[in-house]
This record gives sequence, C-alpha cells and structure tokens, in this order.
Amino acid sequence: MEILRDLENMLETLADRYNELKKERNTLKSQYEELFNEYEKLSNEKEELSRQLEEVKRKNEEVENYLNQLKSTLISRVGEDFLNPNYDISDESNSSSSGESYNASY
Repeated sequence: MEILRDLENMLETLADRYNELKKERNTLKSQYEELFNEYEKLSNEKEELSRQLEEVKRKNEEVENYLNQLKSTLISRVGEDFLNPNYDISDESNSSSSGESYNASY
C-alpha cells in the first residue's frame, strides 16, 4: 500500500509540475507574440524611415543640382566682368540698352 501512496504522490507531483510547465509555456508564448508584434512594428517603421531617407536624399540632390546651376549661371554672368581686367563699370551704366537687357533677364 505504501508503494501505491508513493506512486500517487509522484503522480500528483508530476501533474503539478506539468501544470506549472504548461502555465510557463503559455506565459512565454504570450511574451513571444508581444515581442514578435513589436518586431513587426519596428520593421515597418524602419521601412518607412528608409523611404523617407531616400526621399530626403533625392530632394537634397535636386537642391544641390539647382544650386550648382545657379552658381554656374552667376559665374558666367559675373565672371566675365572679372575676367576682363579692362572692363569699366561706367561703360555699362552709360549704355542703356545693355542695362535693359540685363534687367530683362530677371
């Protein structure tokens, strides 16, 4: 009879341990699902930030190209004056037609 009681105690112990492990498994499963959802959320945010970064890079290149074009235009307009050491600014102010064409370009 004592063997049966020992077996019964062992079965109860095993059943209790099984229930504890099952509860722990469910807890871990819930934590895993929460972490996986967080991972998906962060992955989506990363993709969105990558798209935004690419958009900013594209806009930066557009602005840089535009500024380089402006620089080239300004250098070509102003640079001619500085490249010609015999240039006299009073020559242009006396010539009304060249002043008009200069203002007309803006």
